[in-house]
Amino acid sequence: MAITGRDAFLGRVRGALGRSPGAPEPDNATHIGLEVEDVRSSADGVRREMSESADALLDAIEESAATAGWKVRRVASPEDAADVVAEICSEAGATNVLRSDQDIFASVPVDAALESKGITPGVATVGEAGADIPALKQAAFDSDIGITGVDYAIAETGTVVLHPRKGLSRLVSLAPGRHIAILNKGDVLPSLDELFTLERADYNDGGIEGSMNLISGPSRTGDIAATIVDGIHGPFEVHLVIVG
Repeated sequence: MAITGRDAFLGRVRGALGRSPGAPEPDNATHIGLEVEDVRSSADGVRREMSESADALLDAIEESAATAGWKVRRVASPEDAADVVAEICSEAGATNVLRSDQDIFASVPVDAALESKGITPGVATVGEAGADIPALKQAAFDSDIGITGVDYAIAETGTVVLHPRKGLSRLVSLAPGRHIAILNKGDVLPSLDELFTLERADYNDGGIEGSMNLISGPSRTGDIAATIVDGIHGPFEVHLVIVG
C-alpha cells in the first residue's frame, strides 16, 4: 500500500511523540457509550500528552500550519509575540485593529506593542451585560486586522480551534481581512480525535460554551469559475504566532 502524505506526516508526529510505527493509538478517543468517568479519564490522558509532548507538538503544528496556508512565526517569549503582532499590523498598513478580550492578552502585551507603532487597538467585549452588539459587529467588519488567542491547535491538520464566548466574538477572527492568532506552548493536540475527547468531557461537565470554530488557513473557495479565490467567506490572510 502506498504511503500517503497524511500517513507520512502522522508518522513524523508519532515519531516525535515517541510512538513506534504501527503501535496502537492511546486509548483516549471518544466513543459513544463511554461512561462519564471513562471520558474524564481519557481527557486527563490527553491533557497529560499535551503537556509532556508540548515541544514536539509545537514543531508539528509549525509545519502543518504553514502547509495549510498560515503565515507562521515562532518566537521565544510573550514580549516577542507582541512585537511580531505589531510588526505584522504595521507592515500591512493597518489603522483599525480589533482584538478579543481573552486572558492571553494579560501576558502578551499586544496593546503596548501596537501603541508603539501608533496603532490603538479596539477590544471586542461581546458577551458583557449591556454590550452594544450591533456596534461591536460593525467594529469587526470595519477592522483591518483581528487578533485572538487560541483555545487549541491541531498538529495533524494545522487547525486553530476557537470557542466563541464572553470576551471572544467569532467575528474578530472572521470579519477582518486579516486574522492573527497567538498560540501558547501546551495548547496543541495531536489530532481531531483528542479534540473531540476533550469536547465530550467538557460537555459532560457542563463546560461547553456555545459553538466551536475550526480555522485551517485563509478563507478559500473554488465556486467562482472553478478558480481558487481567497477571502470570500473570511480572512484572505492569516498569521499564526507561536510562543515557545
